[in-house]
Amino acid sequence: MIKAVIFDLGGTLIEYAGPYASWPALETPGLAAAYTYWQQRDYVLPSFADFQQMGFALLPTLWRAATRHEANLRVVDLLAATLAEMGVRGMAAVDVDMAADCYGAAIQAQAALTPQAVETVAQVKAAGYQVGLVSNTMFPGSLHRADMQRFGLFPYFEEMVFSADVNMWKPNADPFRQVLAAMDVAADTAVYIGDDPASDVVGGRAAGMHTVYYKGSSRFTTPPGVVPHAEITELAELLPLLEGWQR
Repeated sequence: MIKAVIFDLGGTLIEYAGPYASWPALETPGLAAAYTYWQQRDYVLPSFADFQQMGFALLPTLWRAATRHEANLRVVDLLAATLAEMGVRGMAAVDVDMAADCYGAAIQAQAALTPQAVETVAQVKAAGYQVGLVSNTMFPGSLHRADMQRFGLFPYFEEMVFSADVNMWKPNADPFRQVLAAMDVAADTAVYIGDDPASDVVGGRAAGMHTVYYKGSSRFTTPPGVVPHAEITELAELLPLLEGWQR
């Protein structure tokens, strides 16, 4: 029997891509906001084009390191690494922190609910399932909780795990196990739904959960050998799917 439904956040319930079709391009407003903050404080900087190019080059490497348990990844870490690679020295730590806040606010500004997100979560909750969340993110959980509050998602969730807060990254099983333990739910009675098979399906299955691939965008494809328990193209399909499994 399924007792809990655990959601991914970015790309599943809230879309953070704005007008950008791919990652890391969607980080452009954040990098620009950080750069502008430093400019206003008269730091000597490389051109924004060079700064952006370096940030884009570092992000995949830093992300892979996080998912391999080699290091955590936060926005402040990305900015500090980018500055170091560009040879920018002597910046006050408080100005890196403040620039990270500007970065986060810029990404928040382009966020929007995915279709049927609130309705689907509300229906799942009303049907008697426990509801949780596991999100791979380099932003602090407080930023995402604020987004969930303003979009009306927050009240439905019992437990949430944000990777940068706990240094636990999908597709490792650790963040899934943490949220399951917090909810006091056995893995084989839980379902995980997300839009990235390489993180969400692989990680959910590694934790022993049922998995649902939400094909909400074209950013991700299913790697060879990765098989979700089910696929949906609209969030509204989730509750009927769960009801069918229960029967």
